[in-house]
Amino acid sequence: MYTAVLIKGKTYSVMGHVFLLNQEKEIEKKVFQYLNGNEFFDCKQLDVPDDDKPVKDEEPKEAEEEPQQEQKIYTETELKDMKKDGQEAVIVDLGGDPSEFKNEGERIAFILENQEQQEKTGE
Repeated sequence: MYTAVLIKGKTYSVMGHVFLLNQEKEIEKKVFQYLNGNEFFDCKQLDVPDDDKPVKDEEPKEAEEEPQQEQKIYTETELKDMKKDGQEAVIVDLGGDPSEFKNEGERIAFILENQEQQEKTGE
C-alpha cells in the first residue's frame, strides 16, 4: 500500500487523483513512483511483503512507462477549459510556482511556453 500527502500548495491533480493540502491519500504504485521525490509530497510505502519487492528484470519495464505518463502536452483550448486548480497543478508539474501568476492568462502563457521549451530540450 502507498500513501501521499500534499505538503506544499493548495491542490494538486495527477493521474486521476486530486490532492488537498495535508490530506493523506491512498495511491497506486504507479502514482507513488511518479510522486516519490517530488518536493510537494510526502510519500510512504507501507506493508512491503517480500513478494511485492521488484525483481531486477521488472524495473526497466516500469522505467519505460513513466516518461510517457509525464509528457502530456496541453493545448491552449484545453488549458482554458481547465479550472484554476488544474492549471496550477500543471504549473507545479512544470516546476513553476502557481502563486506567481495573477490570472488565467498568465498561467496559460507560462504553461504553453514551458511545454514548448521542454519539447525543444527533450526533457
